[in-house]
Amino acid sequence: MAVRVLGPLDIGAGPPLSPRERTVLSALIVAAPGELSAASLADSYWHQSPPATWPQQVKTSVNRIRARAGAAIIRTTATGYRFGLDPEAVDAVRFERLVSAARGHVLHGDPARAADAYRRALALWRGNPYPELADWEQGRFEAARLLAVRDGAEEELIEARLGTGEARTVVPDAERLVREQPLREERWALLALANYRADRQAEALAVLRGARRRLDEDLGIEPGARLVALETAILRQDPALAPRPPAAAVSDQCPYRGLRAFGPEDADVYAGRETDVERVLGRLRPGALVAITGPSGSGKSSLMLAGVIPVLREGGRTTELARAGSGADGLRRAFERVGAGGVVALDQAEELFTPLDPAEIESVCAAAAARLAEGVAVIATVRSDFVDAAVGLPHIGAAIARDVVVLGPLDATALRAAVVEPATRAGLRVEPGLVEVVMRDLGARVGALPHLSHALVETWQRREGATLTVAGYTDSGGIAGAIAQSAERMYGGLSTAERPLARSLLLRLLERDVGQVTVRRPVPIGPLVADPARHRVLQALVAARLVSVDEDTALVAHEAVATAWPRLDDWLTADAADARLLRQVELAAAGWSASGRSEDELMRGARLHAALEWRDDAPRDLTEAEEAFLSASEAHERTERRAQQVRAQRDRIQNRRLRWALGAAAGLLVIALAAGGTAVVRGGEVAAASVEARIAALTSTSLALRTSDLEVAALLAVEGYRRWPEDARVRSALWGLVTAAGPLVGRTRIPDADAASAALVTGTRQAAVVRDRRIGQETSESQWESDLAVVDIDTGAVLRRFDLPGTQTRRAQPLRGMAVSRDGRVALVQTGMLRPTGGCCMNQLDFVELSTGRHLPGSQVLDSRTGDTFDLSPDGSHAY
Repeated sequence: MAVRVLGPLDIGAGPPLSPRERTVLSALIVAAPGELSAASLADSYWHQSPPATWPQQVKTSVNRIRARAGAAIIRTTATGYRFGLDPEAVDAVRFERLVSAARGHVLHGDPARAADAYRRALALWRGNPYPELADWEQGRFEAARLLAVRDGAEEELIEARLGTGEARTVVPDAERLVREQPLREERWALLALANYRADRQAEALAVLRGARRRLDEDLGIEPGARLVALETAILRQDPALAPRPPAAAVSDQCPYRGLRAFGPEDADVYAGRETDVERVLGRLRPGALVAITGPSGSGKSSLMLAGVIPVLREGGRTTELARAGSGADGLRRAFERVGAGGVVALDQAEELFTPLDPAEIESVCAAAAARLAEGVAVIATVRSDFVDAAVGLPHIGAAIARDVVVLGPLDATALRAAVVEPATRAGLRVEPGLVEVVMRDLGARVGALPHLSHALVETWQRREGATLTVAGYTDSGGIAGAIAQSAERMYGGLSTAERPLARSLLLRLLERDVGQVTVRRPVPIGPLVADPARHRVLQALVAARLVSVDEDTALVAHEAVATAWPRLDDWLTADAADARLLRQVELAAAGWSASGRSEDELMRGARLHAALEWRDDAPRDLTEAEEAFLSASEAHERTERRAQQVRAQRDRIQNRRLRWALGAAAGLLVIALAAGGTAVVRGGEVAAASVEARIAALTSTSLALRTSDLEVAALLAVEGYRRWPEDARVRSALWGLVTAAGPLVGRTRIPDADAASAALVTGTRQAAVVRDRRIGQETSESQWESDLAVVDIDTGAVLRRFDLPGTQTRRAQPLRGMAVSRDGRVALVQTGMLRPTGGCCMNQLDFVELSTGRHLPGSQVLDSRTGDTFDLSPDGSHAY
């Protein structure tokens, strides 16, 4: 809490204090750290004539102040009351501390820092101090003392500015001081000195003559020793009065980049990695792929963008910058824009594995390999925890493994350069001891460079003049706490309604997997800013330098935010399941919107039920597109459920009809059998006639029911064939019925396949189908290529298609087994391949996610035939 007394008393927003309460609190502040009795407080307000009820009124005033500003603001003692807050909460105390610090800087020959401290001290003033105590003697004395300190500070500020080489800009301010208090000789002296150092000697002497005349007219005295000595020195042009050289120009731009990486435009303030830059340049030959790796926060992006790229461009080599999260099309275009001998710089290559599916990764890597073969060089940054995955990339994995530059921690010399050189190039000075404190805090931590850079940005904001100070670094929270301090300050400035939006927004921008690895996710900014409240939160995150906005995407400034800010770290841990569901909804909604809101892209089944339960469980910060997507999916599922209920009702009616028809048929059969028995008694001819009659009755009944009750007609035809399989009439009735039984027996054609295997997706009218196509002529060891399709079994339409890896040498007819998990999420595909040396067999088992085609961990090749009798666990995580 801040208490301001350098002007009318102000203790912040809220209900104002009454005049009596303001006087009581001001009196206690004046007396601090001492105490005042209740009688002294009454005297400060009523003076010599307090009312009879003054003890109760003083107590009431104290209670109201406490209710307004907190109980701690006034402490009750054995004999009265005292001010209870930290003295630094009072602006008058801060003012005097800053003036004292400024005078110390003057004594140490640092006028720039002195001027900065004087300015900050004088900026605290809003008017006369303690106006509430104008009639109380102790208050008047304190106010007069503070005014005297302020007058001296104003004069000392002018003198400090003259010490930094400011002369012409000081003259107007010195003239204002003389006008305000023309009887202070020190002000006349400063005005004369400012004119002299501004090469205006005649004006300086005129000022001194004006001072002599004013003192004589108003006070009847001669000028003091200071003015006389100054006049003599000016007439003699004493070298001691010579103008001070102007201070070096100080850039108003911070030379550090905080959580953001240094870019090509920052090459002039990037320092400390010169040796590593040379290492990378030495390997960057035409056709080479150089990977810069290290832990998150080790400076990979800055090394490439601000260290390597500017040197390449100065040498005349064409460079094209690309970010792995920009999508497959953007990456392919980046490779196409560079000619032979040029360089493609790929930043944050680990982001390849987040937004792209395997097919897109394959196409990007193929494009990169093609350009490498043509003489284009590639430089990429990749986090060390993704190096194994990068080496396993198709087409370029081996090239990555050949040229890897690993960044280690900065040594003492490089760290000093990284701190001091940017400041020096910006015209700043680093206070002695600051680098040593930074080195102590940084230690050997490889991934703490973003923390360091952010702490230096906060130190720059707390600079004194042109000096980065140890005190400013300490106040920022240092390496350990600068990010958390900035983030908490931003979070504390949000309203109660905005804080959940900040949490949701950050969980969209960061992803933490089961291995606790945190990865940034670039998110399109359009849906985020559609809501004004979310837009305000995004602006607050950008202002705090926690999130950066680049064209049409938002991105967390660095993964270090996730671990440096404990609150966010807890969010990522606690909301991991919610974040995964939000990610599924976000991606599915984006695909639905991109397809023109096609029904085929709506969410279904268990995934939809989980998403709806998650949405309804608590208020969720969903974009308009995501809300519309879930609502459309829910409505479509209700429509399908009603259709299923209608079909079920129709099937029940048909079953009742079938039972009645079977009863009638049984009656006919009984009649026919009775008639046949009678015919047997009568003789062979009669028996034959009876059989003929039964056959005729059965076939005619079947034919008659074909159009009205196909199921009963089928049962009768089958019974007739079972009894008289050789009779042409029975066979004709049965096969005619089969060929006309479209609604009873359906066919689904699988196009473009020489062989196919299928498994039903439980609870749907879909099937997972593996289609095999032979390459070349049929032999005993043919080459086959395959894909996996999700097919509508009613229409035969291919809903989704995914490639299966590579071509395989198999027998002339592939032997496959398939299974689909009960939740419809995962398919297990198995096939027998020939061994590399011939013979049979190896079994390839692939777990494939049916919604995306992504091959899940666990796919493997097993020796010997395992057969095709297997099943999947309900969630598709393992086979048995």
